[in-house]
Amino acid sequence: MTNGGGALYVYGVMSAAERESLAVAGVEGAEVGTVEGHGLAALTSPVQGSALAAAREVRAHWRVLQEASESATVLPVRFGTVLDDEQAVRDHLLEPNAERLTELLDRLRGCVQLTVKGMYDEQALLAEVVTSSPSIASLRARLQSLPPQAAYYDRIRLGEMVAGEIARRREADTRHALEVLEPSAQASCVENPSAAESAFDLSFLVPRAKQTAFGKRVRALVEEVEDRIEIRFVGPLPPYSFAEGNREIGGA
Repeated sequence: MTNGGGALYVYGVMSAAERESLAVAGVEGAEVGTVEGHGLAALTSPVQGSALAAAREVRAHWRVLQEASESATVLPVRFGTVLDDEQAVRDHLLEPNAERLTELLDRLRGCVQLTVKGMYDEQALLAEVVTSSPSIASLRARLQSLPPQAAYYDRIRLGEMVAGEIARRREADTRHALEVLEPSAQASCVENPSAAESAFDLSFLVPRAKQTAFGKRVRALVEEVEDRIEIRFVGPLPPYSFAEGNREIGGA
């Protein structure tokens, strides 16, 4: 199915050979279709409004990409990308980027992104850091007997020591998670911690045929660390983190 005339919202790009109809509605509840050119197919839907920042439209954007990625390799386009019509999609997105997009699709074909995030219980983590480090425990005990003004610089030092110990634990936990999960993945990407309580934020490029094997490794990791770290497992997703170093395709 292709879209008619008028402005089009663009979700992502896939190979024309993998094009298929989607049941999920797009932004503004519109039906999702495709615009084809140069062996590629852009997922699009007609759009009327100009303000697309509402949370429901962001969710619609992600839903379209997620459903499409369940059976095809999809390169995501930046949220909010709107082009004038079908010819503009061909002229400004598909034609000038055809070689690059085709190479990316070939490299990522048959794979999905699976994301594994670990979150510490902040209070439990701080308690563990204090009890396992004699120097931190000693300094903390000494500070409790001093007035705030007298302890100002020591409090800064204590904060630095705690932060350093948490960083070392985060590094060790990230390394261990990678060791457990990477054997079932084609590639991995370590994202920067999104919060102070983040243990790790990892993305994996996994062949569809290995998703079950990868899931078993995630469950094994959960059993190992569940007393310290809450694991969040998300996917399958389009390969956001593996399309040109995590840069999404933008509209012209």
